[in-house]
Amino acid sequence: MISTYITIALRHLAKRKLFSFINIAGLAIGITFSLLITVYIWEEKQVNRDLNNLPQQYFMQSAWKADNMYMPLITPAMLAKGLHDQYPSLVADYYRTYPCSANATYKDRHFRVGLQPGDTTIVSNFGLTMLYGDPAHAFRDNNSVVITEETAMKFFGKANALDEVLTIDTRQDGKKNYTVTGVLKSEARENSVTTINGFKNDIFMPMQSVDYFLGKDGDKDWNNVCMASYIQLKPGVTPAQLDGPIRKLVAMNCNQQLKDNMGIQLVGLDSFYLDTNNGLVRKMIYILAIIAGFVLLMAVINYVNISVGNSTYRLKEIGLRKVFGGRRQQLVAQFLAESIVLTGISAFLSIAFYELLRPVFGQILNKTLPHVWSFSGMLVLFYLLLVLAVGLVAGIYPAFVLTANNLLKVLKGKISVGKGELVFRKASLVLQFSIAILVFVCTLYISRQINYFFNRDLGYNKEQLLVISSVPRQWDSTGLKRLELLRDEMMQKAGVVSATISYEVPDGMNGGSLPMLPQGAASDAPVNVERLVTDGNYASTFGLKLTAGRFFTDHDSPMDVVLNETAVKALQLKQGVGQEIRIAGNDTRLTVRGIVKDFHFFNMGQKIAPMIFFTQQINPAYRFLSIKLKTADIRKSIAGIESTFKSRYSDSPFDYFFMDEKFQAMYFSETRLKKAADVATGLNFVIILLGAAGVVAFSLTRRAKEVGVRKVLGANTRSIIYLFLKEYTAVIIIANIIAWPLAYFLASKWLDGYAYRTSMSLAPFIVAGGITFSLTYILIALQSFRTANANPTGLLRHE
Repeated sequence: MISTYITIALRHLAKRKLFSFINIAGLAIGITFSLLITVYIWEEKQVNRDLNNLPQQYFMQSAWKADNMYMPLITPAMLAKGLHDQYPSLVADYYRTYPCSANATYKDRHFRVGLQPGDTTIVSNFGLTMLYGDPAHAFRDNNSVVITEETAMKFFGKANALDEVLTIDTRQDGKKNYTVTGVLKSEARENSVTTINGFKNDIFMPMQSVDYFLGKDGDKDWNNVCMASYIQLKPGVTPAQLDGPIRKLVAMNCNQQLKDNMGIQLVGLDSFYLDTNNGLVRKMIYILAIIAGFVLLMAVINYVNISVGNSTYRLKEIGLRKVFGGRRQQLVAQFLAESIVLTGISAFLSIAFYELLRPVFGQILNKTLPHVWSFSGMLVLFYLLLVLAVGLVAGIYPAFVLTANNLLKVLKGKISVGKGELVFRKASLVLQFSIAILVFVCTLYISRQINYFFNRDLGYNKEQLLVISSVPRQWDSTGLKRLELLRDEMMQKAGVVSATISYEVPDGMNGGSLPMLPQGAASDAPVNVERLVTDGNYASTFGLKLTAGRFFTDHDSPMDVVLNETAVKALQLKQGVGQEIRIAGNDTRLTVRGIVKDFHFFNMGQKIAPMIFFTQQINPAYRFLSIKLKTADIRKSIAGIESTFKSRYSDSPFDYFFMDEKFQAMYFSETRLKKAADVATGLNFVIILLGAAGVVAFSLTRRAKEVGVRKVLGANTRSIIYLFLKEYTAVIIIANIIAWPLAYFLASKWLDGYAYRTSMSLAPFIVAGGITFSLTYILIALQSFRTANANPTGLLRHE
């Protein structure tokens, strides 16, 4: 019986080639896009799934009452260890790390690498897979390191790098040699232990090495808020059970400022990746899942409309089946079988399309999507269920509609299309156009917001700004003097306008904040001000605008500082320039020498924060040498800069980036969402036009005699084309009326997440509505033109 159903289904698909093609193409597009998004979501949800004891693993995150204090991803250095040592019945294990970067050398190979000095429990606690070395004793001593497989290949040209020696340039103690005692296998999936805040680390070091990067005994200071901390709870222990112990340890060991402002939250590593950064990944997953659902829904609606509309060709078949004793259940099964067969063909094509588009979508979504043959059992099962569900949903309505008609009318080739069926078909068309317009308008607003980011006056000039990120970090007067000589030498080069040494560039990663007070103010109401450590050339190199006073120079007093406008307002300074301020809890007086116009240091999702500029002379701390270039012959300028850099730092890599590229990277998530939305919008219109082409083709065939009569009575081509255009005009108008308020609400809600945002206007709505009208009208007009110009005799003979 089933084989008979399939045979009949294939015959009907072959007989009605145009409509079969439209249905197969629409469903293939919908299933392919849904499959790509499903695999992306699956891969995102698998982050951290390979870690040991995942249900008991938690990341310790700070919640700050006051603005601009510390990042939420760091906690007091001793907190995780204190919980483990003093509450062993609750905490099974812990891991702390201070992620940073440094220059590393092996013979003539020099690279800037991500370092992760931390507790030696990293391998055993999280079950990281080691290719070489002893997982139980990954670190032999304080001068040993564990590296990734990629790092081993990069430095040594082989994976088995045991007992090889790497030289690492430390901040506090110069160059130090480390012996490789373990090589980690390349991760099949990302995790939140070796990749922290989006930065993947290459070399893992014992905690003692923190002294070389953070300072002596930096890991033993309760008031040093610097560590990314993880704890593993005992089985059966809940995070709520640690609330009391955490509060007790903070109250006993931390200073008053931390006691008053810091809260600690435990975030499960099974959801940490999805929920960090205000749930950015989770939001992306939800948005893409909804878009994929819309695309698939539109393909299903196309199938339903075309199947019901094309049903007159099947009526006599249905009637004869009923006459010869065919039960309605068998007829329903026949139509469902046809739908599933057609969906199966579409699914087969979607696998080929998936493999073809996988690299492109992987690039758009910044995720390596696996090959079809690498799918897990769960993904294969989901895909099969998806195809079956689409086939059943697409076929169930036509099956019940076509088998429910009166036998005599069916035998005469007439179908009883009641009011309900007409309403359903009109409503489904309205739904299709509404979804397309909704997605289109939201996509236009995403584009407007991204354009707003890149066209807004940032308060600084990011163009032609090269930033060297691999300067050796010898944070003392000798190291600073050496770098200043390089800076001054760079400024003598023909292609260089200016150069500056700083700890920060406007990429959203600052050097922390300080509680500041105007001189004489009460010490119980400090303002947290973001700290920027620079030299005297920072303002001129980055194009900062001074509104009062001047920027300090390298020869000014170390107590001279510069504020931004927001800091002046937050500190309630009247004149600003010449006034004295101080750090809360410190009587040292700082003099304000200048005020710079506010500029966007962080992502525009955040308001411009109060900022204070300190000179390098007060306490050398630098990471970047930024160089403003002239526009002529950039390549030659870079080659000259590299040569000069290598002449002074021959054993350091020359790593650099351009500030405009770094700025674009700050909005990578928005750009990724825009690209995905652009694709979805395009697919929506392809499906809509395919569906419209099918419905119009059927309508033209069904109304051929009517067109012939109209032509005999004197109707011209234009009036006949208008006849068919009129049918869709009301549908598109109603779709716009439904879509516009929803699009306004969703776009406004999304834009509310940004402190600085584009304005709401009618332009995107008009553009979306206009393009929808235009494309639909052009398609209908082209299809109608042939029928409208046909010989009336042929039309009147049409059966």
